[in-house]
Amino acid sequence: MWFTEDPWPPMLLCGIGLLIGLGMWASSQRVLHLGISIVSILLAGVIFYVEQVIVTPAEQVEQHVVRLCDEFRRKQPTALDYFSATAPELRLMAEGAMALVTIGDDLSVTDFKTTITNEGSRAQCHFRANATISLAGAGNVGRQPARFLLTWAKEGNDWKIVGVKRLNPVNGSDMGIMDSKPN
Repeated sequence: MWFTEDPWPPMLLCGIGLLIGLGMWASSQRVLHLGISIVSILLAGVIFYVEQVIVTPAEQVEQHVVRLCDEFRRKQPTALDYFSATAPELRLMAEGAMALVTIGDDLSVTDFKTTITNEGSRAQCHFRANATISLAGAGNVGRQPARFLLTWAKEGNDWKIVGVKRLNPVNGSDMGIMDSKPN
């Protein structure tokens, strides 16, 4: 169902139905018109509930990204569990980054664009992250924007990271993972 990713378009239609029903009821006082309004608002509630209950693969990946970023910020070793055993270099790189970088509590993760491919076994998740950062040996470097493209693979019932690209936060071009400044 298409509203499982974004319930707002059908809910907007329900809102229009509510307003039309109320407008017609205000001029005619007919129960039928009031019924249209009640059905519209109930339908909007059902659509919202169904959207919350159904978690699509893209939403699962996005939830993993948010948890990964939070666990990385808190320097929890469980952040490394998001990386595939088939990509030990990524796990090692993340472990090194956790030792070098301290991320402030003002972390915000936004602008998700997730694409599922290969019959639901692969995903690419683009997102932005902004936070105050401190580097080991350099101290506080202020609030920094970041942009990433993570490639995920379905391994059993879990999604695991198999590729990481850091992108220039302004123009989207590739950057080195540990580069200090955009190219």
